[in-house]
Amino acid sequence: MRKTFTTISLTIGILASFAQNNNSKLQKKTNNFTLENQISKIEESEPVKRKCGTPALNSSYEEAFQAMMQKNEQFANGKKSAVVYNIPIIFHIIHTGQAVGTSATVPTRNLNAAFINSQIAALNADYRKLNTDFTTYVTQSTFIANSSDIQINFCAAKVSPTGATLAEPGIDRVLASSKSLTGTTWSMSYIESNVKPATSWDPTKYYNVFVLEFGGADAGTLGYAQFPTVTSSGTPTIGDLAGFGGAANTDGVALDWHYTGLNNDGTYNKGRTLTHETGHWLGLYHIWGDDGSACSGSDNVADTPNQGGENYTCPSTNGAVVTDACSSTSPGVNYQNYMDYSDDKCMVMFTAGQKARMQAVMASCARRTSLNTSTVCTIPNSIDENNSNVEMSLFPNPTNGELNITIDLLNAQDFTISVINTLGQTVKEVKQTQSNGGTIKIDLSSNSAGVYFVTLKSKTISKTKRIILQ
Repeated sequence: MRKTFTTISLTIGILASFAQNNNSKLQKKTNNFTLENQISKIEESEPVKRKCGTPALNSSYEEAFQAMMQKNEQFANGKKSAVVYNIPIIFHIIHTGQAVGTSATVPTRNLNAAFINSQIAALNADYRKLNTDFTTYVTQSTFIANSSDIQINFCAAKVSPTGATLAEPGIDRVLASSKSLTGTTWSMSYIESNVKPATSWDPTKYYNVFVLEFGGADAGTLGYAQFPTVTSSGTPTIGDLAGFGGAANTDGVALDWHYTGLNNDGTYNKGRTLTHETGHWLGLYHIWGDDGSACSGSDNVADTPNQGGENYTCPSTNGAVVTDACSSTSPGVNYQNYMDYSDDKCMVMFTAGQKARMQAVMASCARRTSLNTSTVCTIPNSIDENNSNVEMSLFPNPTNGELNITIDLLNAQDFTISVINTLGQTVKEVKQTQSNGGTIKIDLSSNSAGVYFVTLKSKTISKTKRIILQ
């Protein structure tokens, strides 16, 4: 791929101009939404085309990024193996007074927990290469070989910045008027200046996703992300210098509520708008390099083919080779990549090169590396833990399925061991009667890879530890 860069001095206004042209925007009214209005608008409007507001690349930022990757040496010459990182996520659902939706299939602006849970599950499937649609759309041997498990997990935050347990894991419901936010739909400039700063949580502990509705000049935008702030040896932090990185209180992704989670939109219905925007948030560019069809731009990833512009819909229904002027021979363009503009159903993979960038971000970038040690996905003990009365160790951790839990209690008592996933669901449970502990074996091989929490509870003690299932 050619390595041509474009230097951009970026302001919020210019940022908005980088949204891809959308000749068939979904026309949205600015009044409060009802289910009937939503269905009517979908039926009467032309199909919406994917529109991402995340800005194009910048040479100064990319130079610092490459220096960071070299310094990190996470992937250079295979000296280090990839790390499984964990990211706590919080969805700020910003509504204008609508009741929480009750349907499991049709979204309303104040999305119910089912949509948020489905979105987290989709992120984990996509970033761990567990999505079942991969083999349907990726048939080229080159892309199969280059496809990669990013080894990043997402867990629903369970506690607020004040330490209070969230009634709905991963969800912060925000009435717009309570934060002095006016209107019902917002431009990107208003979101940056008002919405995000009013609703953001500490980005060193939470991945902030702002679920709202775009309006004005930005109506039809599906989402946009803030790039990670990059620091490299001898190079100052790249932040507001060119619109990349940026302030802590605007960090995260803004996401239109229509395209959040598994919904009934026939085009963007698998939660992959957030998969795409999270890629930007972790340092990825659009796969075609944002150069139109010139074949001169680059996403700075060696194993993604040069591509003459974005792809819409699904160029092939069965993963067949699709070529263009920039990649005229097999395997063709990688329209199956999450960083293209294809429909959700055929957007199914990341490459090893993209993994290298995202893993380097998690290892070195401000407000990214600290997320892996954040404890907000763990519910604080409701009973003070008495370390002199209980010891609990887990091994191996990470595990491929078999988990040994060694417990040593000072006094024999009834207790329960629970294994809980990031959605707060108990997947395994073992009860012991009048026991001092010992080693308990639990088989997790039938469960999906990801982060889990092992909790020991009795009448007098409570203890939780985190494990990773590979």
